[in-house]
Amino acid sequence: MGGSQGADPAYRFQFVAAPDDLAPYVNSLYSWRLSGERLDDVLPAYSGQLVVFAEGEGRMQFAGNRTGVTSDAFFLAPLQSAHGFEVRGPATCFGVSLNFRGWAALTGLPVDEWNNRMFAPAHCLAPHLTERLAALVPQWRAGRLDDDGVLAAMTQIVREGLDELPDRHLQVIDRTLEWLSSSFKPDLAALYSALPYSERHVQRLVARFFGLSPVRLVRRYRAVRAATILSLPSLPAALEAEIRSAFYDQAHMIREIRHFTGRTPRLLLPQDEAGLNTMLGPDGYSAVDLFGGNEGIQLGRDA
Repeated sequence: MGGSQGADPAYRFQFVAAPDDLAPYVNSLYSWRLSGERLDDVLPAYSGQLVVFAEGEGRMQFAGNRTGVTSDAFFLAPLQSAHGFEVRGPATCFGVSLNFRGWAALTGLPVDEWNNRMFAPAHCLAPHLTERLAALVPQWRAGRLDDDGVLAAMTQIVREGLDELPDRHLQVIDRTLEWLSSSFKPDLAALYSALPYSERHVQRLVARFFGLSPVRLVRRYRAVRAATILSLPSLPAALEAEIRSAFYDQAHMIREIRHFTGRTPRLLLPQDEAGLNTMLGPDGYSAVDLFGGNEGIQLGRDA
């Protein structure tokens, strides 16, 4: 298993690369552990998750005084802003992080209607897949499945549950992802010209597949991209200047990053490895190039 682990020994988070055939649909697989009695943290705005909660209990607060409570298996719909949660441990969970292609192909649910909530897999999976998913926790608790076995079983369920997306839907998703990846502040006109629809229809389709209007979607990924880069061990002066120029001023940058990630730039320092900073890294966001086509250079991987 690959991935990262926090400095706190009570807390463990590991990413696992998705199989090649699922790479167009899945950001990554992951396992998560809390050996302590309780964790309070904030989950960044993130794409949809298929989750198996093998032990412990988690609660997440949503708007309207709604509280989502974990079960043995559930979907966490895409989050449009950062959300606070608490976990009572010891806790162990496993997940498949779906990108927006994956969410559409596996659930078929419009993100502008299905967001910021937890819900049972029976809402969108076939009965036989729901039954197999429900059987994973009892098998893990009984020792008949180990951690890798749970992730492998979840991967196969996702593989069998995917429906082929119509070409016109793929076009909207892929052109929007390319547009988002192009810069900190992509031009709206470039998105409209890349799709054979009216501006209003593009706005409706982007909301359907991403949950936000194009303008708000830019805000979200600008904040996430800035947070990711600010968490790097070293930050070139030119890149820092590019980040700052993408916001009106320092206060605006702090507000936006806090809204979408639940953290301030101070809490994104590289030495702060506790919590869910790992989800802000490129392992967790494979569908959108957070680095505007320069990931290798900005992560220090290329000369």
